[in-house]
Amino acid sequence: MIGLATIGTSTITRNLLDAVAEDPRVRHTVVCSRDAARGAAFAARSPTRADSPRVVTTIDDLVAADVDAVYVASPNIAHHSQALAALEAGKHVLVEKSACVTAAGWQQLVDAAGRHGVALLEANRNSIWHPGTAELRDALPRIGRVRMSQLSYCQRSSRYDRFLAGQLPGIFDPRMAAGALMDIGTYPLETMVELFGVPEAFSTDAVRLRNGIDGAGSLLARYDGHLCSVVWSKISDSPGPSVIQGEDGTITVDAVEDPGVIEVRTAGTVRTTRIPHRRVRDMAHELSAFIEATESPTRCALPHRWTSERLVLMEQIRERIGVELPGR
Repeated sequence: MIGLATIGTSTITRNLLDAVAEDPRVRHTVVCSRDAARGAAFAARSPTRADSPRVVTTIDDLVAADVDAVYVASPNIAHHSQALAALEAGKHVLVEKSACVTAAGWQQLVDAAGRHGVALLEANRNSIWHPGTAELRDALPRIGRVRMSQLSYCQRSSRYDRFLAGQLPGIFDPRMAAGALMDIGTYPLETMVELFGVPEAFSTDAVRLRNGIDGAGSLLARYDGHLCSVVWSKISDSPGPSVIQGEDGTITVDAVEDPGVIEVRTAGTVRTTRIPHRRVRDMAHELSAFIEATESPTRCALPHRWTSERLVLMEQIRERIGVELPGR
């Protein structure tokens, strides 16, 4: 059984632990939080099958702990340093998106994982382990040559009202390497890079907020005979689907960040595939893939490449929209 430590006490960590509670291959054993009281409260609510997880307050104490793997769900600015410390200590690492600020930082993590023979994965929804994204990929040949695609993820942040009131929540703080692109733009861009590759060229723009951070953005990517538009937002909502148009048909997906309903229309026929979800924001697929990768870290090579290509693209986007972020 894998002993798992978690860094971070946000909702996304709770989502992962809901999956941990249902998987007998892994057990939550350590909580790392800078605030001991907050960490203790989080540990007390952990859906563990044994004693409550032990609480530590520093990364040094975490890497010294008797754990096999670490889930990094701290603010983006801390991902690289915390993941690197865990990898250098011989721990497997599952790191939240965006895994790093830069592609160079990501490559440093990949190199460390290779030196120590451990698994490193970014917690995204790629087609290797997410059945919805796999269905989306497998449907592409049925619609012929792709000509147009629109990929979207827009979700108004629950913290945006605090920002409007003059506060500075972490998700809108450039010092935390945050912003809409880093938080949710990762999802449609990951899908674009995975399905279509790195674009030949692109144009991009963003809605900048009062402190310079991006609240929303868009990209128009050019491929050979194909235009792909991507939009993301933390300051507005869109319930609309994402659409891929081919010469012989159309694919519609309800949520590119977590595909649940994929509809393929070709020659007057409609084929609908529904992906079962045990809960909202079900992370069971990422967890299962991570556990399997700990047994065979070479399985990580293709996801490593996709993450690297997306991070290069995100750096180029930030340069063009004038958003500078600290960290690696």
